[in-house]
Amino acid sequence: MAGGNEDGARAERPRRAAILIMPAFSNLTLAALMEPLRAANRMAGRSLFEWTVVTDRGQAISSSSGLKVTPDAAIDDVGAFDMLFVVAAFDAERNTSERIKRFVRAASRRGVQIGGLESAAYVLAAAGVLDGYKATTHWEDLEDFAERFPAVAVLPDRFVIDRRRVTSSGALPTLDLMLELLRRDHGLGLALAVSSTFIYEQEHAGHDPQHMVAAGRLSWQDPLLVRAIRQMEAHIDHPRSIATIARATGVGTRELLRRFQIKLKTSPKTYYTHLRLTLARRLLEHTDRPISEVALATGFGSASAFARAFRERYGMTPSALRRAA
Repeated sequence: MAGGNEDGARAERPRRAAILIMPAFSNLTLAALMEPLRAANRMAGRSLFEWTVVTDRGQAISSSSGLKVTPDAAIDDVGAFDMLFVVAAFDAERNTSERIKRFVRAASRRGVQIGGLESAAYVLAAAGVLDGYKATTHWEDLEDFAERFPAVAVLPDRFVIDRRRVTSSGALPTLDLMLELLRRDHGLGLALAVSSTFIYEQEHAGHDPQHMVAAGRLSWQDPLLVRAIRQMEAHIDHPRSIATIARATGVGTRELLRRFQIKLKTSPKTYYTHLRLTLARRLLEHTDRPISEVALATGFGSASAFARAFRERYGMTPSALRRAA
């Protein structure tokens, strides 16, 4: 939100945000954007922010969970704004019309701050406004995003602030991003007051890496087990043996087996395979990469081995899932 006020008179009025929501957006990500703005107004005792929710043609759209939202306006009718936030989840690039690209580019030419939340980095990159900027997106899409948009400096961070571009990797990173923007523009006191409103202890910085598995309470209940999971995440394409992971974690193989069974009710091998297949499913559903490439990217030595494991896990072959998607 920094950099929008040009003079003292302008600083007196609320900052105006246009919030473009895309089909199948995340309710939680939208709330993580809007609720801090609302809470900031309340805690400041005056309107620091105003916002208008827009869609491509002003049509009502549904979130990923089916909640239907009627916007305030179409992108052509939004009026003046100081900030643009795009909220998207599944199939973001596919849903980015030429009208939306022109709208985003026009906002860029006016010098407003532009944010892409969760998968909305695809929208910004497709419009060409992320070239030469650092950015992030959801961990499942990082590799695909980097391949598709080589002019963007892609980082695996929770959120990224680079001049007049901000991007976040998901819902809670969006909340962290908004708190950081509030801190920069209005001071730590207001940011803490807003955080306290949600009984939220902000523990992560923007440069903290994303993880496939959010460890949560497990990080203090069994940090050794979390270290083993992080080893698995770091070696998806070339899986390590469980014995190697145990050594890297600092325990014996039997002890690692015991901890997985007690805490997660499964074996390390099964857990590792499920991690790889979870990523594989995402790649099949939301990228055009050949199935053979998806198999290699998730550590399967052959397409046949990948198909067997995938069918056992999901009840269908990779090709059947792709046809359904």
